Amino acid sequence: MKSYQPKNKISIIIIAFFALLLMIPEEATAQRFGHFTPHAVMPRPMPMPRPTPRPIPPTPRPIPPRPLPPPPHPYPYPRPLPPPFHPYPVPYPYIYHPFVPYYWGPTWYPVGFFMATLTTAAIVISVENNQYNYDDGVYYTKESNGYKVVPAPLGATISELPKGYATINVSGTDYYYYGGAYYTKDSSKYKVVNAPVGAIVSHLPEGAEEKTIDGQKYMIYNNVYYQPISKDGQDSYVVVQGK
Repeated sequence: MKSYQPKNKISIIIIAFFALLLMIPEEATAQRFGHFTPHAVMPRPMPMPRPTPRPIPPTPRPIPPRPLPPPPHPYPYPRPLPPPFHPYPVPYPYIYHPFVPYYWGPTWYPVGFFMATLTTAAIVISVENNQYNYDDGVYYTKESNGYKVVPAPLGATISELPKGYATINVSGTDYYYYGGAYYTKDSSKYKVVNAPVGAIVSHLPEGAEEKTIDGQKYMIYNNVYYQPISKDGQDSYVVVQGK
């Protein structure tokens, strides 16, 4: 009798293949055919660095207490500010002329001039606990290496007027003018005083400055304002505002 053989060997192979698949673990089969990526070995997590603590801000400096307000003024109303420049009326018209400094002789020196030594005729004058050296109408202060010319200090007294002074009468009072300084007779001496308003002088010393106010030019010397005028055909200056 003739044995039975399958007509197609392929069917036998397919049956054997599926039987083999049933025997292989599911994970290996899936990995072989690329159904999923094998679990990768995860690296060990690194420890996270600790955050740097924020610096503590320094304690703010204590705010000093506000100064106390000044005590009340002894007067019922505060003193007003000094008034702006306003020239006193004078009976002379304003006439501008260029300023030319005047020199009162070889022994006179302008303010700011420096000398290493003084003559033997120089004397010491004390005014309000301040020491000055005086020599022929010029006042000096002692410096480290010499003497410096300064404006005549108010209140200084001298026994004799320097040569070349001019006499000026203002409101019935005689004033004596020399080198930009004004004197009045005080018993047997002469005392330095403020420039009287209305005094007319023909010369101003070196150091006077020109300033324009309201379109007019004035000369300022030692904080005294002079208005250029013409008197008796001569260029002069009249004091319109003193210290």
